[in-house]
Amino acid sequence: MANYSDIKGFTVQTLSSDTAASVVSTGSWASGGNLNEGIVGNAGFGTYTAAVSVGGTQPPITAQVEEYDGSSWTTVTSIPSSFDSMGSCGPQTNGMVFGGTAPPNTNATYEYDGTNWTAGGNLNTTRRDLMGAGSQTIGLAACGAIDPPFSAEAEQYDGSSWTTVAEANTAARSRAGGGTSTSAMAYGGYAPGGYTANAETWNGSAWTEVSNVSSIRGIMGGGGSSNTSQITFGGYGGPPGSTRYTLTESWNGAAWTELADLSLARSTKHSLPSSPTANQLYAGGHTPPANYTVITEEWSTTPASEFSKQIKGQLYFNSTTNTFKETITDLPGATWATGGSLNTARGQLAGAGLQTAALAYGGDTNPPSSGRNSALTEQYNGSSWTEVSDLNTARRSPGGAGTYTAALAISGYISANAPQVESWSGSSWTEIAEVNTAASYRAAAGTQTNAITMGGNNPSGNITNTEIWNGSSWTEVSEANTGRYAGAAGGIYTDAIYFGGYSTTTHNNTESWDGSSWTEVNNLNTARAMLGGAGDASPSVLAFGGGPTSSGVNNTEAWNGSSWTELNNLATARYLLAAAGSSAASALGFGGYPKQSNTEEWTAPLANKTITAS
Repeated sequence: MANYSDIKGFTVQTLSSDTAASVVSTGSWASGGNLNEGIVGNAGFGTYTAAVSVGGTQPPITAQVEEYDGSSWTTVTSIPSSFDSMGSCGPQTNGMVFGGTAPPNTNATYEYDGTNWTAGGNLNTTRRDLMGAGSQTIGLAACGAIDPPFSAEAEQYDGSSWTTVAEANTAARSRAGGGTSTSAMAYGGYAPGGYTANAETWNGSAWTEVSNVSSIRGIMGGGGSSNTSQITFGGYGGPPGSTRYTLTESWNGAAWTELADLSLARSTKHSLPSSPTANQLYAGGHTPPANYTVITEEWSTTPASEFSKQIKGQLYFNSTTNTFKETITDLPGATWATGGSLNTARGQLAGAGLQTAALAYGGDTNPPSSGRNSALTEQYNGSSWTEVSDLNTARRSPGGAGTYTAALAISGYISANAPQVESWSGSSWTEIAEVNTAASYRAAAGTQTNAITMGGNNPSGNITNTEIWNGSSWTEVSEANTGRYAGAAGGIYTDAIYFGGYSTTTHNNTESWDGSSWTEVNNLNTARAMLGGAGDASPSVLAFGGGPTSSGVNNTEAWNGSSWTELNNLATARYLLAAAGSSAASALGFGGYPKQSNTEEWTAPLANKTITAS
């Protein structure tokens, strides 16, 4: 190990703890004091050092109330009636619960002053399993179950009565969430189609769908201070609804990030809606096979005074562990998370752009080879897709290159293999110079003005053709070594990687382009065609999904300039999908077969690597 004094020429900062992506990401769960009674379906409000647990099922349904002081629970004055599955909000000495079931379902509101319970104004809609946010004097109730249908209804409380406001986009029960009456979120839950990962923000007047939580589940804990600061944990789901989770993740206003897991997998909606994300409590819950736990876990983070933000490439000395560290991209730690769904489910489409600014165009809206070409174009903003101007000519399996404001749709299948190419300006498509060799299932990489396309299939067979685009014309250059179609590519027109594909068999071949010729390099670990490929630099390319199985595969691999490494799988196996992304650390996969609209976002976090020296 090198001595500290051996590093010369620059200053190395000394820190008492490792850098982190955010204050929340430094958090962890620790054991708290046990409830006096095992419980599920209990409502909760307050903070992790001053909390209230109300009602729930032991079984039977109970009116029991317990207060937490940061170390132990004490049984206090019971709520006037036994309730389960209520909404809640507020601090310990000024909180309230509303709705729930006795059964039957109720619209009752009860306010707590730290000692006694008082009846408040009734909800306009009787329901259970609803989400709450805000305070006793300005609260929000949303969604829930109105037997038998699910509810999207939302109401605001003014301290004495409830007023109906705009409905959520997704009707569901057992949603988690929190915030204020004018800045809140609702996420997860159970909807008519089963458990959901849907997430929505509330701005005081309208609900907006945002990026989904990473796993489909409901009956989980959750809370936060606003619609840009949330944490959720635990839950139950699936599909098929057979899993209890330890998963913890936070919302920063743009994306969900996975954090340290709970110690105990469980489901209950107990949470602290009024708490900031830095402090949370999970008390009670249901654990397999039919246990009602007393266990409490407390979520806390590094004090803000000790927090230092992660920056890629930074060096520092950790004085607590006596180690030098460097902050790097952690590819092995990268994962796929659910993104916003396409408006139209389809496969054989093309993609361009980045994870947070992507373009989807063309495709087949029927099952494979059934021949319903699409001209649809959609833009992605990091959370949702919006339909924009169509291609001039509907087509399936074109090659795609460029960005979401400056892209190419290259060749593809129209009524036959076609040479037509279209250029996207950010608002419309224009036909430009055609490729020299018409083919479908081409791979492509590069930009709108400097692109490369290779391989494909036409009546002559599986082709090795390679063409370069200079912004005005296509030029045929050295051919690939192996004729194949439905491969994928990453890189730029002078430095690209071409991998996978199909001829008489599924290929794992990888070829490297140096601007003048192709060279065979190390193969993919998993042979496949019809896969997604992302990355605008050849040393950092991602391969994922593909076939030829009827259900597709979910394998993900990263290219490091010399070999492929297997990484975390897609959540949904698929083939003939589209891809976008700048590198093996940041990518997007969407659409594909079995025909779907699902989008997945690939993100590699930063990690602090210990530096050693001989």
